[in-house]
Amino acid sequence: MNVTLKHVVLLVMMLLSAGAGIALRPTILLADELPAIKLRTTVPTTFGDWQEQSVVSAQIVDPQQKAVIDSIYSETLSRTYVNSAGYHIMLSVAYGKNQSDSLQLHKPDICYPAQGFTLLKKVPFTLVVLGNTIPAVRIEASLGQRREPLTYWTVTGDHVTTTGLSKKVIELRYAMSNRIPDGMLVRVSSIDSDTVSAYAMQEKFVASMLESIPQHHRSRFGGGSIAN
Repeated sequence: MNVTLKHVVLLVMMLLSAGAGIALRPTILLADELPAIKLRTTVPTTFGDWQEQSVVSAQIVDPQQKAVIDSIYSETLSRTYVNSAGYHIMLSVAYGKNQSDSLQLHKPDICYPAQGFTLLKKVPFTLVVLGNTIPAVRIEASLGQRREPLTYWTVTGDHVTTTGLSKKVIELRYAMSNRIPDGMLVRVSSIDSDTVSAYAMQEKFVASMLESIPQHHRSRFGGGSIAN
């Protein structure tokens, strides 16, 4: 095969690859085929032993970062809940109708250091909720004397995704049916130097919260395994 023929073959292969990419590019938003999510009403302000605290002074929010987050996602929700014993847990949810890599920007691994926190520890963890499991991540963060253990996970469509690779695989599966999945990141945290106690409270909070969410929305918060 001479040089000219090689170039022609390469050109044809590139064109075929580009054509296949266009053909596989999904055009239907999965979110448009599912019940609409309104985070403020889908997540109750009161559930189990928890109720929203309307006046919050402990949570730190970078206004510039908040503006970026609000411009990226379809909806965001930030609340602080308190139980009957006076224990506080902060909830943050970021939801995007068109799942993309921009969801990475809201991960604590990125947004906490951007606000001056130091990440002391990061470990994978499996939450047990409603008899099913949710692969999650636990992080210990600090800012001066403030210690903030937190738990978070991400959902693509109705699949919990733990790595960038697993997220891409799920997106490809949806693309094969011409669907663009939505995405959600859920984070709970508490200001507590006792990390063991903090994580135990967070796990109870998550279970109670997900149980309170309407069944037809539940899989989008915690994956398909907890839909029933």
